[in-house]
Amino acid sequence: MHHLSRKFFTTALAVALIASPMAVMAAHPGDGNPEIENLKRRIEALEAEKAVAEAEQEKSPLSLGSLADKIELHGLVELEAAYNKPRGGDESSDLALATVELGLDIQATDYLGGHILLLWEEGETEPIDLDEAVIRLTYPRPLWGMTAGFTGGKMYVPFGKFNSFMITDPLTLDLGETNQSAGMLTLEGNKWLLQAGAFSGETDTRGDNDNIDSFVAALEIQPTEQLGFGISLISDLAESDLELVDEDNADLFYTSSVMGASAWLSWQFGQFGFEAEYLTALDNFDRALVGLTDLTGRRPSAWNLELAWMPNDRWQIAGRFEQADDFQDDVTRYGGTVSYGLFEHAVLALEYLHGDAKGPEGDPDHTVTAQLAFEF
Repeated sequence: MHHLSRKFFTTALAVALIASPMAVMAAHPGDGNPEIENLKRRIEALEAEKAVAEAEQEKSPLSLGSLADKIELHGLVELEAAYNKPRGGDESSDLALATVELGLDIQATDYLGGHILLLWEEGETEPIDLDEAVIRLTYPRPLWGMTAGFTGGKMYVPFGKFNSFMITDPLTLDLGETNQSAGMLTLEGNKWLLQAGAFSGETDTRGDNDNIDSFVAALEIQPTEQLGFGISLISDLAESDLELVDEDNADLFYTSSVMGASAWLSWQFGQFGFEAEYLTALDNFDRALVGLTDLTGRRPSAWNLELAWMPNDRWQIAGRFEQADDFQDDVTRYGGTVSYGLFEHAVLALEYLHGDAKGPEGDPDHTVTAQLAFEF
């Protein structure tokens, strides 16, 4: 018993000696320990800085500092040399810096973004043109299982697709490309995109000035990654960038809007790519307008077919066959383009096109174009 009592007493004393400092530290965790006190002050300072930063961000959520890592800059520079030989006419050649584009994309949040594109084209924009400037809003929650959004600003409205493997723009683009300030609603599913919007065009019919009276709608369907097709409508084809009517005399001759429609198909199969598009007016233009611009008939239309072979990542060989009716002297064009990727962002291309028009000055011609393009 005496032996057990001494052992118990010794154990109890050891426990008391250990527990007492722990209890004191629990009651005064920082007393007498400068490192712990410094650590507490540093944590409190960091928390205060974080609170100030969050408050500042709430005051100005779109400050330049907060957007610096959300800005993407991109551009395009195209240098072209061209040679043209019309039958029975004089030869001509030219070397030009054909295109310069500088674009800025900003995705401020998952639901707010913007896009700006500056464009310079020799002989077309002097000195420079604000080609696109839009605000994009995305609805934060799915709408019937789809993504809804709004795009507003100066844009190329979704009429026509104009996909091409060639250097020269297709005739469908010449007829239908439309750049306007518009408001566009979008609804996107897993394999389709629907767009519809309105704008106040620059070409008005008699007695219909300065109103938001034009609309555009487009539906794109992509059942697979290799196949896509779509259709689009515009309420007035005269709103295209081609300026189908004479602005100075529009009130005299342009009495009713002419709706336009387009359909396109894009197909990638193995090493081959195929593009097809048809664009047309759905009604007749006023007879008095024919001959004022590129209208050579009352119901203009154009179609384009292209086939490309891409044997590897650097080489591409493409061919085109296209035609216009009641437009640009009813020209028929065909030819091909060979392009080679010099570096990751540079492409060298050579194109030949033969054109055969039916107008009084529509002599067949041969055009050879070389292009060096740098894209970043």
